[in-house]
Amino acid sequence: MTNYILLACASTALLLASPASANHCDNDMIEVQWLLDGSGNLEPNRVDAAEHLLVRADQACLQENELIMNAELDSPLLDPGYVTVGQSMLINAKELLSDQH
Repeated sequence: MTNYILLACASTALLLASPASANHCDNDMIEVQWLLDGSGNLEPNRVDAAEHLLVRADQACLQENELIMNAELDSPLLDPGYVTVGQSMLINAKELLSDQH
């Protein structure tokens, strides 16, 4: 779990450092990390899947951050309701870690 905490902190720091997308994935990433920390009573395969999604989402969010920073003003990436691939992965990870399944 410690590696994921470091990964989440590093990703959050990088995302906060970029002016165009300061909160692109960081809130979802923090929430997934929080859910992972309290996932002791969940099925191991759900936790493993969420951990893998977190790693892939981190990579996707960093790439998307670059795209967002360089996007044209009329790009859909800049629309407030636009959900990126990285955000979608984090949403899926949150679903896997929720107790509602």
